[in-house]
Amino acid sequence: MLNKQMDTVPVVATLESTALALNNLTARFNLAGELVIENERGQALDTEESLAQLTAQGSLKALLPTVWVPTQLVVLTEVFVPGKRKSDWVSALPYALEESLSEPVENFHFVAFNRSNESMVSVAIVTHKKIQAWIEHLSSVGLEHVQLIPDCFRVPFQRPILAEEEAANTWCLVKDKGVCHIRQGDYLGFSVNEQGFEVFKNAVQSTESNVLITTLNASELQNSQHRSDPMLSALNLRTGDYQTHSKTLNYWKEWRWPALFIGLLLIASLVFTWQKTQALAEQTKIYQAQTEQLFKEMFPNVKRIVNIKMQTQTRLNNQAGGGEKKTDSLMQLLQAIEPLFKASPEVAIQSIKWQANEQGGQLTVFVEAEQTQSLQRIVTMSQQQNKIANVSLELKNVTPSLVEGVFHVNTK
Repeated sequence: MLNKQMDTVPVVATLESTALALNNLTARFNLAGELVIENERGQALDTEESLAQLTAQGSLKALLPTVWVPTQLVVLTEVFVPGKRKSDWVSALPYALEESLSEPVENFHFVAFNRSNESMVSVAIVTHKKIQAWIEHLSSVGLEHVQLIPDCFRVPFQRPILAEEEAANTWCLVKDKGVCHIRQGDYLGFSVNEQGFEVFKNAVQSTESNVLITTLNASELQNSQHRSDPMLSALNLRTGDYQTHSKTLNYWKEWRWPALFIGLLLIASLVFTWQKTQALAEQTKIYQAQTEQLFKEMFPNVKRIVNIKMQTQTRLNNQAGGGEKKTDSLMQLLQAIEPLFKASPEVAIQSIKWQANEQGGQLTVFVEAEQTQSLQRIVTMSQQQNKIANVSLELKNVTPSLVEGVFHVNTK
């Protein structure tokens, strides 16, 4: 039964009047949920000032790795849980305790400390509400890294020496600030008020005659570093969703899905850009090859291509008797028919010839297609869209699978 008695805290000693024994500090929560920091003599220090000094010295994490919590707010017990695989018996653990709890299992946090060969599980039980309040308080004062351990485990456990004592129910007892802390083993213990201890002890002894009580001094209680018993770290209540993480890891856990989504978008964008660049590069190569092929067909006597634009313009000027106006006419005709052929990819250009004359010249385009309609469509589009060139079609050879024709293009 959880007993909510308030701690009695000694008069707060200031840092000026009390030597701060940095290697022997004890940090604990009292029943009211207040964080208390004590020196090695058990005197309560100014919590805010102590934390500020430790933070300034850079020793906060090293000197306060653990905060003790009231065992009166934690249930420590054993229960039989069958199952071979750990995942199976851990999942079944809350329901093995369901009948002994006053609230639904969903309201509690369960921590399995150990499982014996006989399938007996040593477990700690605390409400989600309470452990969340502790962690929120710790985070607000820069102690989000600490472990939370029930304070009955501050009592060192002394194992029986004699054979007859081994069969006894061994209690290691320490009385501190009006509370009796009793440790019953590696994973079991409890805490009660001093006023209620005798009543509780008599009730237990009435059912278990063999109870061996060893009383220890309060000076033997573990501090927040518990260097003498490193195994205490296995009794940490912060498991599962309450595990301690660095701030960086906490930020990562909070933002990992948005970051993953953004990362996938960036990767997809990079892949799309790369594919588009590759496609443009490939298209550029095709256009360049087609341009060179067209140049060779128009000017078969040219053996070497250096600057295709300048060479084309020079050859056309020579054919037109040096008339730049006639060259301009050719360029206008080429620009006029280019959209027509882009809109009809099924029409393949075989060759182009340019014949300059006094009226400006005529462009002759030799083409192939699978159907006559494809060639007729170019003529129709030119009549609807083109205001510069007249396009006429002359069919040369028509077969069921191939149509050869010539487009005659003149300026209007």
